[in-house]
Amino acid sequence: MNISSLVVDVRPERRSEVRETLQCWPGVDVHAAADDDGRLVVTIDADGADAPTDTFDRIAALAGVMSVALVYHYLEPEPEQESRHGTDAT
Repeated sequence: MNISSLVVDVRPERRSEVRETLQCWPGVDVHAAADDDGRLVVTIDADGADAPTDTFDRIAALAGVMSVALVYHYLEPEPEQESRHGTDAT
């Protein structure tokens, strides 16, 4: 399990377009949008260590996105990976 929370700063005139685009991407949820500016609160729920980084980069490359800030990140290894690598706590 790999969960990231982001604040995405978008040009206000592009906010609706960016929000609609993000809502179509698997594992991406838009939880809030500021009424007074273009900020969006977004989470990424992804498998694997690289998937959130790839999605983060894709968001940053969208037209109208001015910045993307990582607010929170949580990584929990899959149980089958732990037992394969001898790190199983049980």
